[in-house]
Amino acid sequence: MITWMQKHRKYLVITIWISTIAFVGAGFVGWGTYQYGSKSNNVALVGKIPVTMSEFQNIYSNIFEQYNRTLGGKLDEATAKRLGLQKQALQSLIYQALIRNFADEHGIIVDDNEVQQAIISIPAFQKNGTFDKQTYLSILSNMRMKPKTFESNIRNELLVKKTLNLLDMGITPLETEAFGSAIFIADKIRYKVFTDRDVDVKIDEKDLEKYWEQHKSEYTTLKRYRVSLLWVKPSELAPDEAELKEFYKTNRTDFTDKDGRILPFEKIRKKVEAAFRLKKSKKSAQLAYIELKKGKRAPQETVTLNEKDPMFSDEIWHAIEGLEPHTVLKPKVQDGRYVIIRIEDVILPRPKSFKEAYESVKNDYIKLKKKEMLIKLAENISSNLQNGKVSDFLTRDSVDKLKPLSNDEAAVFLQKLFYSKKAQGAILLDNKAVSYQIVEQKLLNKEKLKQNREFIEENTHKTKEALLQDALIKQLQLRYPVEIYLKESE
Repeated sequence: MITWMQKHRKYLVITIWISTIAFVGAGFVGWGTYQYGSKSNNVALVGKIPVTMSEFQNIYSNIFEQYNRTLGGKLDEATAKRLGLQKQALQSLIYQALIRNFADEHGIIVDDNEVQQAIISIPAFQKNGTFDKQTYLSILSNMRMKPKTFESNIRNELLVKKTLNLLDMGITPLETEAFGSAIFIADKIRYKVFTDRDVDVKIDEKDLEKYWEQHKSEYTTLKRYRVSLLWVKPSELAPDEAELKEFYKTNRTDFTDKDGRILPFEKIRKKVEAAFRLKKSKKSAQLAYIELKKGKRAPQETVTLNEKDPMFSDEIWHAIEGLEPHTVLKPKVQDGRYVIIRIEDVILPRPKSFKEAYESVKNDYIKLKKKEMLIKLAENISSNLQNGKVSDFLTRDSVDKLKPLSNDEAAVFLQKLFYSKKAQGAILLDNKAVSYQIVEQKLLNKEKLKQNREFIEENTHKTKEALLQDALIKQLQLRYPVEIYLKESE
């Protein structure tokens, strides 16, 4: 999946304009490897419009969350960096700023009423189908965002959308038919699948060490923190039922299901009580923080942890990131209690020796060599496939007709097959390679075009819209200068 996303992120980014509305449902994540350049709180200047660090944080968090959902909640910062999500976030903001410059030059505006209507239509801000101001303010408070900032983001998003809508030229019957032909062209192929079991890599220690020399910067120890901890338990006072219900009423937006619906008190009484007890212990935690900071109270334990260790939440690691030794963090909630953290030492990553990195280097080297051998084997066989399987006629969505490939592997193969101009060849997948020959081809199926006309028209329109937007962006890049102040750390 990651490989597919890397190969096709240029298409994904079209759909990832900053979405303030979608951001309401996304959590904050770190943005790790960037540092400020010469302009204090701005990450870029596009024409006369600055792009702020706050905007960058918001869009990066949103993009991270979208990819994280696609990967089943398994996306981490290292993978996000490999996918280039931070660059996507910055690129998206620069694209928007280019369009906002264009809008300003041509007098395109978004009035207050348009902003208001957009906000009150957001389901997360509604109660019983109607906009609720208290819910709105509470959610923004939880997001640590001021209403003025949020409304400005909404205005910018609406301005971008309104400007892009001016490019909507509709589609012609000829364009629809051409797009349908591209989608529903069908190939019958003869093919053979090779797996990594079909090749054998013999390891030469000298070649292995040479590979490590070329890639040694990729093999480093993890950043580590030695921290002292002081834990504060929740209050042991039993709450009065009326007091507990009043607490729930005031903080009900904190008790929601995965769809954002507020849960009834009766179903989550224990959870409400736990939150109540935690709040009652907040003053004790603040006092403990002051005493630890002044040296009047000793920590309970000292531990050394790798960065992002699951002992702490992502929110706590985000707070720790970049802190100097001897810094004391204000109380944070972890595992239902408060923890006060003092940074004792920061142990920076260092390059691993060949011996330390040996197993990782060996595995990576074998994977690389197997891929090289697989594609070479498949290419050599592609001109002589008498013993290969012959498929039915395949379209781009025939993912279940290419056994022994899985549906995901078949999807990648078919995409590459229909993109290729070769009648025979080899296609490399993650740990497989496929030799193929096209033995027969069918063009547009008129009946299929008729059956799927709505789908084809929708995608024809989206494709044309994306191409026009891409052409506009290229022209605007020539029209408005772009200065980037954000630098990527090594």
